[in-house]
Amino acid sequence: MKYKTFTAPTMSEAMDLLRRQLGDDALLVSTQRLGASGGFKITGAIDDDDSVERDLAAIYNDEAPVNEFVQKIRRVLQDHGTPELLLNRILERVQIPQNQSRELVCLANALDTELKFHNLPEHIKGQAFIVCGPAGSGKTTLVAKLATRAHLSGKHVGLISADTVRAGALEQLVAFTNILNINLTKARSPENLFQQVKLLSQTCDSIYIDMPACNPFVPSDMSFVSEYISASTALPMLVLPAGIDPIESSEIAESFAQSGALFLFATRLDAARRFGGILSAADSGKLSMCEASMSPVVTKGLSPINAISLSKLFLSAIAQSAPNF
Repeated sequence: MKYKTFTAPTMSEAMDLLRRQLGDDALLVSTQRLGASGGFKITGAIDDDDSVERDLAAIYNDEAPVNEFVQKIRRVLQDHGTPELLLNRILERVQIPQNQSRELVCLANALDTELKFHNLPEHIKGQAFIVCGPAGSGKTTLVAKLATRAHLSGKHVGLISADTVRAGALEQLVAFTNILNINLTKARSPENLFQQVKLLSQTCDSIYIDMPACNPFVPSDMSFVSEYISASTALPMLVLPAGIDPIESSEIAESFAQSGALFLFATRLDAARRFGGILSAADSGKLSMCEASMSPVVTKGLSPINAISLSKLFLSAIAQSAPNF
């Protein structure tokens, strides 16, 4: 069977490409909307023999026999709301473990192949980080947590607030910075932000920039984000709460990625039961998952996210529900 993926501004244009290259007998395997203005991606399949239906059934695990461990992984990923296309790609990467002690490694390798993980380079002196995301994602609290961690480890921290719109946003950070004796400055334009980052990088080990909430589906909001990211020379991270709809999180991530976001920081893992939205966001936005926040308390709750920690999370879910399999 031959598979091919096509992208186009509209679904009809994508279908025309499929028919022209694979013929009228081609089967439509999957469709995906690429964000608010990213067009559509479809996958088609064609074969000359009678194996088409059998192969398609194998793709969706409708008929083909699979290993018990793979079935368990499929079930737990489905329970977390992982999109079907991403789920299938992960399962295709899962090697059958020889024994139970190898399950963690096998799943971690699959996740590491399909998703991106990277620690924040906070060890680089003068490195700036710009924290952006939609309303209610926990940006300001995260900035406070990151600054607290850096301060308690003996680093000289710089804080900049670009959130001059939301009522109480600056006051929230001021109350926090007064406790730790950290200077807080305000940036009222991209040019002003550039100058402040340049100045602080001469004396600070780490710099954190708190952006205002932006609507990922409003072009003017995303242009605002792009201008600040371009001007700041900071590493941009998208902040998203766990537990939100996977399709919604996917489109949010794509929008912020187009504006320059490189990292994904997951929040509210302590208040969510399903993390498929976070996986979907990282995959669709091609973002590197770095850390997660699992507590509303400023002085604690930050933990790295990597292939191993995610695998432990999913395998723990399997162990807790083992009688149901």
